[in-house]
Amino acid sequence: MRGFTVGAIVLALAGFAAQAENLPAGFTAEDAHAGCLHNELRPCMIALGLVFWFDMRLVTPQLAIRNELDVNGQTAHRNVFLGVKLPNHNETAQIVLTLGSPTPNDQVIRAELHLPLDPHAAHTPSEYDKTLLYETVSTLFGNKCPRLDRSTLYRFFENSVKPREHAKTEVTKYGIFNHTKQTMDTEKIPFCGFLISTHGRKEWDGPPDHPASSRVTTEYRIELE
Repeated sequence: MRGFTVGAIVLALAGFAAQAENLPAGFTAEDAHAGCLHNELRPCMIALGLVFWFDMRLVTPQLAIRNELDVNGQTAHRNVFLGVKLPNHNETAQIVLTLGSPTPNDQVIRAELHLPLDPHAAHTPSEYDKTLLYETVSTLFGNKCPRLDRSTLYRFFENSVKPREHAKTEVTKYGIFNHTKQTMDTEKIPFCGFLISTHGRKEWDGPPDHPASSRVTTEYRIELE
């Protein structure tokens, strides 16, 4: 990215989240609302920093090695991992940004979300609010989806995403023991010029009808591109 340096991003985001009227010198309101998907990394980081708090001490090393090649001359590090929080909130969402290849290409081509609460279990506006679904998706979309509001996103998720979830159960036997794996996936669903898909996984030792709650491992992620 022309003109992009790790140091500039560190200085710009130190002490964020900030308010839009207090943009660092050299950054515009357009930067603040540009979003991330199909956009360059610099304005993406600014947009994220205006909404969320995240630790730049963990992000900076990832930015520094994003163009390194492996021993075969292939791009080695094209993902940027961020643990983000809203100001005055304790809940953490994980955002993974995938940059384009080959290097140097700092356009964000994909994002993956791991939210603090599973939107699959949400139904009311207050339940969806607790997942941070709106804050993360709207920030990543930015001004490419300017009319997106909470109700529109929540209804899309409830009425268009959840009905398209395909569940699958696999049971592996180890002698007299069973291991159960349940997955739930959607295809890529168009929304506001982007594609959204969801992927859930739940595993435990035991038969499908007797999960041991203390030993169940779960994962739920949302992919945007």
